[in-house]
Amino acid sequence: MKRIIVLFLVFIIAGCNNQLNDNKQKSEMEEDKNIDIAKNYLEELGYDVISYDTKGSLLFTKSDLLDLPGEQIWGVQYTEPDNFLNKEINTVSFMVKNHPLDNLFNMGKTNATVLIFNEEVIGGWSFPHSKEPLIGAFYSIDGKTMEEIHGDLQKWRDEWENKYKN
Repeated sequence: MKRIIVLFLVFIIAGCNNQLNDNKQKSEMEEDKNIDIAKNYLEELGYDVISYDTKGSLLFTKSDLLDLPGEQIWGVQYTEPDNFLNKEINTVSFMVKNHPLDNLFNMGKTNATVLIFNEEVIGGWSFPHSKEPLIGAFYSIDGKTMEEIHGDLQKWRDEWENKYKN
């Protein structure tokens, strides 16, 4: 009788372990899919992907949009954040060439991060590559500043604050 119980427990544990492994593999495959989606997007924009850097995720609340870096990230997007509040957004970062920011610091390459939600690109940002740490705001995925995207920055910020303040 003890052998039957032990065998039964072994089968249950093995079954649970297989389920955990299946979930882990599914998650890893989904992450790899995001890497491919981001890489293809950057290549469609005409950038040469030199190397993959990292992947992660972000979650923005309404109040995050009024603080750094939330305001800066969304300030260089061509998509409004409303549909993505309180939802996990995946990020995938690469080093690219053939980008408008490549020669800003004579490095010939740019850091680019793509934002992905439900396996669709919703935006991204870029930042010039430099030997030294840089301080400053993000650029859009195509290398534009907030001012270049929105025009009158003070007017945009006032409208932004009115829209997203509690």
